[in-house]
Amino acid sequence: MTEQQPPALSTARVFAANASQHRLVIHPRRSAADGMFNVLTRLRLTGPLDTDRLERALRRLAVRHAVLRSTFALHGGRAVQIVHADPHPDLFRTVDQDSLPAGAADESPVDALAVRLQGTSLSLDHGPVFQCTLVRVAEDEHELFLVLDHIVIDERSKGILIRDLRASYADPDAEPAPAPQLHEVPPRDEVSAEDLDYWTRRLTPLSPRPLPDVSLRQDPDAFTAGVVHFTLPAATTAALDRTAAAHRATPFAVMLAVYYAVLWDWTGTADTTMFVPTDTRSEEEHFDAVGFFQTATFMRYEVRPEESFATLLDGVKRMAAAAHARRHVPMLQILDALGLEYGDLRHPVYQTGFTYASSDVDNGWQLDGIRVENVLSYPTVAQIELLFEVMRSPGMYRCEVVHALGAVDREAAEDFARRFQSVLAAAAEDPTRTVSALTGRTLTR
Repeated sequence: MTEQQPPALSTARVFAANASQHRLVIHPRRSAADGMFNVLTRLRLTGPLDTDRLERALRRLAVRHAVLRSTFALHGGRAVQIVHADPHPDLFRTVDQDSLPAGAADESPVDALAVRLQGTSLSLDHGPVFQCTLVRVAEDEHELFLVLDHIVIDERSKGILIRDLRASYADPDAEPAPAPQLHEVPPRDEVSAEDLDYWTRRLTPLSPRPLPDVSLRQDPDAFTAGVVHFTLPAATTAALDRTAAAHRATPFAVMLAVYYAVLWDWTGTADTTMFVPTDTRSEEEHFDAVGFFQTATFMRYEVRPEESFATLLDGVKRMAAAAHARRHVPMLQILDALGLEYGDLRHPVYQTGFTYASSDVDNGWQLDGIRVENVLSYPTVAQIELLFEVMRSPGMYRCEVVHALGAVDREAAEDFARRFQSVLAAAAEDPTRTVSALTGRTLTR
């Protein structure tokens, strides 16, 4: 992104972007325009939909949440958020399925549209950063695609948007009350030397690269994403929740500990650093704010194969708590202190990551009499070489192994997914077993 002069304050309000937003604006791969930063939600709507009413409801979301009618620019070397008075005119569009280009032999025109929307970047400079496409499939069947740039949304924000969409569609004449905005959240105090020193000590020397060293930069298709997804069986879900409660841990900590164990078994590397997206909301009144409130927290742990899973879990809990307490230290400041280039794929902190999110929205909710189903959609571009994602919704855990095909092929990713399920089930059943006993054998990639 090139330097720009922000518009006059008479037409828009200009605010300094937060550290996480700045990181996404200057990301080395931002210029690729391949949809890497797109967050897509696909909803199937069944019932007598009022299209005009839906459009008004979606536009009111952008009125309520100023970040959805913002653009971003660099000014003086820093990212700024430009909040416009009105939602972008191209926020909403409708199209008939019959007018869509045909997809490949094994995909419908709507599926092909989903791929195009996922793989086409939104414009930070000109907007919109929030775009909605409604496809009419039949008289009482539609598909709604919500595409947002990651700079304006995180996992918690998704639930807020769905909640507000339901309320706005149900009462189309209600005046939207302004929500807490990202730029209104008071910044934390300056980073202390003690907190920065924690990260330099924790990450120096760098841990080994867990995955083979591959020259991903030389292949433009190396980060084409592959996705292996699975849902935990009910018995494993129940055992996981029991184990977490018995060890005063969260399901997040249990699954993160399993991830470390499986990475050791899969790669032979015991000392692993990964990044874990962490919510930085700190005040209850800001929990309803839509925006990018996430930072990349580095978590490093060395697995000892002969320790019990319970011991591994306890160590991971303590490590994660210490990292979480210092999550306010900007990622770019940590990398600078370590002498690392932002976006350099040669060092281990970018190789693998773990995400955990929860949602209280069931798959199969109502939009004022319209049945709504979430349709799974997958990224077309991987942000890193190996990412394990967990989404907890009422009564279930859905997991995805997102992998860059230039580093991890489909067969290896499927192998990893099977191993994760096996180790998780065994660890939840008997946490006193050693890590080496739980994994059983060393897998080869």
